Amino acid sequence: MDEIRIRVHHDRALQLADAMNLCYDGVESYASAVALLAVHSAISFSDAVLIRLTGQRSRSADHRKAVDAITAACKKARIQMDGVKHLDKLVSAKTDVSYGDKGVDEQTVKVLYVAAGRFQAWAERVLRNERGSA
Repeated sequence: MDEIRIRVHHDRALQLADAMNLCYDGVESYASAVALLAVHSAISFSDAVLIRLTGQRSRSADHRKAVDAITAACKKARIQMDGVKHLDKLVSAKTDVSYGDKGVDEQTVKVLYVAAGRFQAWAERVLRNERGSA
């Protein structure tokens, strides 16, 4: 059952990340979409990682709790947590990116895009049961 749930969240994360990459090619027209997809792909990757490590994903509307949960699970499993800082950066931007009254500037988009790629790389290693850093 967990493998199916992991696959669902992992597939969703990959689709969001692929869409983010496509939008990034036209970032001048799709800056907000890139930022939103960066955040949401990371949330889906974090769900898959949490299920892999604990059997449960975070159900809280506060996505910072997922950061705390992944941190605790990594400590318990002795997995390097270098990737968690990227998730934290993305989750911290979620409210402004999703609901803010200002547009997303080019620098913010680039920072979130890079953070999403780095978190994805780290999450993929964890999902393959590797312990490397990102």
